[in-house]
Amino acid sequence: MKRYGMSLCALASFVALTLPCVAQDSAKSNPWNGSWKVDRSTLKYDGPSVSVATDADGYTVTRGGTASPKVTCDGKPNAAVNGTVTTCTKDGTGYALENTRDGKTVSKTKVETSADGKTLTRTLNVIPPEGDPYTITMLSKKVSGGDGAPTVWKETGFTESQDTGILTVQVNGDSVDFKETDNDKPLTCKLDGTPTKFGRGTISVKQVGPRTLKVTYSQDGKVGRENTFVLSPNGKTVKETDITPAPSPSTMSVMFHKS
Repeated sequence: MKRYGMSLCALASFVALTLPCVAQDSAKSNPWNGSWKVDRSTLKYDGPSVSVATDADGYTVTRGGTASPKVTCDGKPNAAVNGTVTTCTKDGTGYALENTRDGKTVSKTKVETSADGKTLTRTLNVIPPEGDPYTITMLSKKVSGGDGAPTVWKETGFTESQDTGILTVQVNGDSVDFKETDNDKPLTCKLDGTPTKFGRGTISVKQVGPRTLKVTYSQDGKVGRENTFVLSPNGKTVKETDITPAPSPSTMSVMFHKS
């Protein structure tokens, strides 16, 4: 499942046997191959918190004690941040933003606050460099602030437009083909920890035990997320645990059942 973190890329998940076993097992006998269905009732999510200070011109977001450059919402492009140019306009109870890179639109976001001021909804329409556009909707609850003081929001949940809930895995010797619940086509990755280009960053895989696989997503030399997959002793379920580091720390866990 995608999570909006260090990039706007899909976050793939997959599982594999220990390398010696993978090399020896045939595709039919490999217990990891096939389809895995997510059990949404098991989803646990502890999202990041941010502080947002608003004024007549726009807003400033602070994560982990570090403030990002102020976003001015006058319909004109703001100065580029890490290669991304944001254009923001005020829209009802929130804002409408367009993000571009190299002159191309990569995403459009609508930010809305509920009438009682307790809920923040961010609807992110992503236009990836490859594949079809998709939408991520993120919900946050108000923790503190308001009445002129910066408001602290904590992310409590998210939904994804293209998430089918089905993960498919196919181990082939020293590599694996997999299709995540929200990917439009399978991705092939080596099982020896070699970084593989993925979106605007890389993904690397490392076997850390007979039933445990760690997947690391990085961009510009920085770790964006680490996903750990653990196979149950009976081979019928896989538990996925995701950890995103500061400045927007979050954790997520969910179970998959063999289908």
